[in-house]
Amino acid sequence: MSLPKQIRGHYLCYDAGREFTSAQVLKYKLFLMDEIKDSKLDMAFDMRNTERIDGAAIVYFKNIYEQLSKEGRKIAFFGGPPEVQEQLSSVKSFLVYGTIVEFERDFHEINPELNRTFFRLSEGKSHFRSLKMICPLCLHDNVTGFIIDENYYRQKWTDTEIVPVFEPDEPDPNAIDFSCYQVAVCPKCFYASTRLDWFTIVFPEGRFESHLTQENKAKLSNTTPLRRNLAMSYSGAGEESFFRVPREKSASYLSWLLNEFNLKHMGEQRTTDGFDIVVSNFMMCKFALKDMDIDDHMYTALAWLYGIMENKANYSTLRLAKTYVYLISVLLSQDKTGEARKFYRELEKEYKDIEDCKYLISRAQNLMLN
Repeated sequence: MSLPKQIRGHYLCYDAGREFTSAQVLKYKLFLMDEIKDSKLDMAFDMRNTERIDGAAIVYFKNIYEQLSKEGRKIAFFGGPPEVQEQLSSVKSFLVYGTIVEFERDFHEINPELNRTFFRLSEGKSHFRSLKMICPLCLHDNVTGFIIDENYYRQKWTDTEIVPVFEPDEPDPNAIDFSCYQVAVCPKCFYASTRLDWFTIVFPEGRFESHLTQENKAKLSNTTPLRRNLAMSYSGAGEESFFRVPREKSASYLSWLLNEFNLKHMGEQRTTDGFDIVVSNFMMCKFALKDMDIDDHMYTALAWLYGIMENKANYSTLRLAKTYVYLISVLLSQDKTGEARKFYRELEKEYKDIEDCKYLISRAQNLMLN
């Protein structure tokens, strides 16, 4: 007997069914033990349709956790009614998420709570602060990263941007455009990323060590000469202050270009993070100095958006819903209304019942109406 399964991010995800009790433990025990041996991925159980679990299931899940932890692997659960969530949460070693969106957020993005911790530990009193960081590749110890107070700056849609941008709730003459500073850049080897947790961050209380994997460090280190040549073709990039405050338009453009470069060289073509490459190209459209470059980046973004649609299993629910919105926005700008309407119907059909996606459907509706 086998459970329905699919790959979600770095997890092999199983549908636990309507109930998972001692009867299901006996039915699926051998199957899941073979799965542990045959796959190197982390394991997750989709509990959204699960109405009941019992003590035998909890014990069995503990056994799976012990097996996985020997290999540095994880077990996670998402969805389910409050009583099921409560039973699973009673085991401290389990990763338990209330919704599929919360579960999938960790695939691609820094944990929101970790980001809030970084802001609390950062020095200063403003809503925009700098961090002292160390490059994970060349270990240069004078990298500057930037972080904002996300209780003050919130992501909002505007008429002039395809992607949402961080803005204060109230008008603020001292507000900054965080998209200029979102990418941290090492001024020595030009490693760049929007992921602060991929750098080592130095606080007065101690260090947060880089979460960038050894595999990715090796791949990116091998491309350092290419990355340095790319950066040095831009005037002023060799100066230590180039990527600091104030970050000029050319520095903002180059930071996103370097971010895209690293994303493309971190994985194999099949597993490359196309979504963040799309965002990088939209940001390069914003900061490009030549109309020709804007056209090139828009074309590249559109190609990657279609690529995401062809490889949906590699992306989280929220990122797929955003992909639909970005596609609709670009297609409407190209007067491809029929195709945009088709993607809107798919978006509404697939994601209308997911609470976290309703604001995206609303955004798409506004785009279609305007």
